[in-house]
Amino acid sequence: MRTAMILLVGLASAACTTKNAANRTDSTVPAAATVASSSATTTNLADVRRFVDSAKVRYIDAATKGDVAGLSSFYTDDAMVLAPNAKLVSGRSAIDESNRQMFAAMKVAGLKLTSTDLQSSGDFVVETGAYDQTLQPKTGKPIHDVGKYIVVWKKQGDGSWKLFREIYNTDLAAKM
Repeated sequence: MRTAMILLVGLASAACTTKNAANRTDSTVPAAATVASSSATTTNLADVRRFVDSAKVRYIDAATKGDVAGLSSFYTDDAMVLAPNAKLVSGRSAIDESNRQMFAAMKVAGLKLTSTDLQSSGDFVVETGAYDQTLQPKTGKPIHDVGKYIVVWKKQGDGSWKLFREIYNTDLAAKM
């Protein structure tokens, strides 16, 4: 249950945003970012890396504010999240509901996301990374967790990138 509550917060760097909007703290800024491509089938990884780095800023901001709408804007309509100790969460509305439940139970007190690898193929970019987070339940002690993630970004028809698939898990030993 504890790990399931971490759903979507200890994940990938998320939030599709423009480079200039990444430094804004309001969630009214459009969440799409266009990443330049050198051709229709080739993705410039340097541009994607800049996008991912700027996206993390907005994702962390939305997560620490408990901004469900802000988090929702990062995902495709058919996105899937595979969290540990939880059923598959499929579709943006289900992801939103999962986030609402989590934020009703706890606050994201701290979150660090580190992208360690990017690979691309056509309209997809696979990002591998690590997270370090602290969650503060409504009652009780803070929960600290570290782990890793893989997300698949999918290029949209308008040139923006959104999260299509996400899986993550803790590095901490299971409590028995």
